[in-house]
Amino acid sequence: IFLEGINILEIETVFALIGGSLGGGIAWEMANLQPTKFQNLIPIATDWKASDWVIANVLVQDQILNNSDNPIVDARLHAMLLYRTPQSLKKKFNRRKQSQVNDFQIESWLVNHGFKLQNRFKLSAYKLMNHLLKTIDISKETNDFEVSAGKISANIHIVSVDTDYFFIPDENRETFEIVKPIKQNVFYHEIKSIHGHDAFLIEFDQLAQILEPIFNKQKQQNHVNA
Repeated sequence: IFLEGINILEIETVFALIGGSLGGGIAWEMANLQPTKFQNLIPIATDWKASDWVIANVLVQDQILNNSDNPIVDARLHAMLLYRTPQSLKKKFNRRKQSQVNDFQIESWLVNHGFKLQNRFKLSAYKLMNHLLKTIDISKETNDFEVSAGKISANIHIVSVDTDYFFIPDENRETFEIVKPIKQNVFYHEIKSIHGHDAFLIEFDQLAQILEPIFNKQKQQNHVNA
């Protein structure tokens, strides 16, 4: 759909294709489908394929969505534990309880996130998101990731989080090592944080330090051309 919009608008070149989490997986797919359209591909806290770990957790999510009396709420409770780390939750709550009830703050926080998502998400949309997570794979047509990645002309900036428990950084480091011998313009960046997958939504300064040189280079080029 995103590519169709770009084509309808007759946009020949896009400077940066950037996305986080599932959005980053979609960015990988878009760059694979139109490998010369984008100058920079910046997938953040994501992967070019669904790993066994992601597929397994999508199965758990699907079981909850299909069998729970409160499917969105309960699925979100599980998902939130993939997006953070034990260290992050300890720093935020440290076993504190609510002042007027006997519940732990972590319990109230999780339930609140569940109901917030239920109020703005349809069950069908959540199931579609899970389907997309499970089917990320830019090598499905070639059966060879190196071939698929090698045809992408864009500079590829892989951004990971060192404590990501969902799209684990080891997978992205492996991707970088695979692509580096066949593509000189691939780069690896890593956000350092206790917050896990959600760190790309929290560690704004670190993310800005990664992105600023990429966009400043284009500004400098525009200035020279002017």
